[in-house]
Amino acid sequence: MTTTRKSTTVELADAFLALHHLVRKRVDAAMTAAGLSLSQSKLLALVARLAPCRPSDIATQMGYAPRTVTTALDALEENGWIERTPHPTDRRAQLVVITDAGQAKLDEVQGPKRQAVEQLFGVLSADEQKQLRELMDRVRERADD
Repeated sequence: MTTTRKSTTVELADAFLALHHLVRKRVDAAMTAAGLSLSQSKLLALVARLAPCRPSDIATQMGYAPRTVTTALDALEENGWIERTPHPTDRRAQLVVITDAGQAKLDEVQGPKRQAVEQLFGVLSADEQKQLRELMDRVRERADD
């Protein structure tokens, strides 16, 4: 019987995926405890960056179906974090903007996010963190080619 051993590259990818999952889980838990999930914060930050924008623009940027974005925007609007207004020239469209309360909430959850990642990556020295970042950037640049 022969056993196939994973290559070092596959082991590295598996370790990276496991770390990614852990980071997302910890960051999301910290942010959710402060009142805004990681997913909601990504959406709210995108609205802040694109505003005023159509929901379809958001869906395109995020790679999600328009209906998925509409449902997520509904939740943000219920909390008073975004506003939707009629488009001035297209009766069928709406424009989305972040509210002052939305920006305040987005700012508020940055502290818990920072604490969560500092707790995880604090085991590395500043030089090690810089080196890790450079290595990840190099891999990402290759993937973009």
